[in-house]
Amino acid sequence: MASEKNSGTAFKFKRLLLGAYRTRRAQIYCVGIGKSGTHSICGMFLNGVRAEHEPQAPQLIARVLDWRDGKISERQFTDWLLARDRKMALEVDSSGLNFHLIDILLREFPNAKFILSVRDCYTWLDSVTNHQLRFPDVGTEWQQMRDRRFGNSGFSHAPGEEILREKKLYPLESYLSRWTTHNNEVLAKIPSEKLFIVRTDQIKKRANEIVDFTGLPRSSIRLDLTHAFQNEEKQLSLRQIDRAHLERLVEKHCRPLMTRFFPEIKSLDDTKL
Repeated sequence: MASEKNSGTAFKFKRLLLGAYRTRRAQIYCVGIGKSGTHSICGMFLNGVRAEHEPQAPQLIARVLDWRDGKISERQFTDWLLARDRKMALEVDSSGLNFHLIDILLREFPNAKFILSVRDCYTWLDSVTNHQLRFPDVGTEWQQMRDRRFGNSGFSHAPGEEILREKKLYPLESYLSRWTTHNNEVLAKIPSEKLFIVRTDQIKKRANEIVDFTGLPRSSIRLDLTHAFQNEEKQLSLRQIDRAHLERLVEKHCRPLMTRFFPEIKSLDDTKL
């Protein structure tokens, strides 16, 4: 314990002399979809670690959309990301937005490691819809990203989910298909040796495994912050959606990943919702 404390003191002195960018001990990106525990992953590393949740989000979203829409080249976008990285020098960058950067991060930072936080599709759907109801006015950039993620899917509100239309939420199939696309693409793109996968409900239980994977000292974790930013205000219950319709779409889009990571959850009844 004393040696780790002395090591921490020496590191702080070294960082003071050389600067954060030259003394970064790790380069970790949490790439879980929003409302899967990205806030908690960041929170657990707030003890002497340069960690941020959704850093510079509005600027990043604007650049991602410009790149995807062909307004700037991939080279221009990459140069901006590299300059941003040098300035922030983060050791842990936890954000669902990192999903859009995976190819570039893998290419530009070969020593980087990644954490995928996975939440079951039912409680994730409950959380993301209630979050959007709780924060309807999120600013231009975030609204554009919400529309890009959920509004441009080609799906429409179906019978049985009228409550979503009434509350100005996106179609049910847009959410569930996005959950699957996000997780599947992360699993397909990031080599297994660079990726740590953790269920959202097991972040605290596996905190030591996570920090050991990153290479950061165990003294850097805060177990009391492994369940951060809980949304306790609920304006929507999934039980207001036609049950058969909900389960049918879960089977269509989510069942393979649910079987892999949440084999005990066969239906909404197996959750605490």
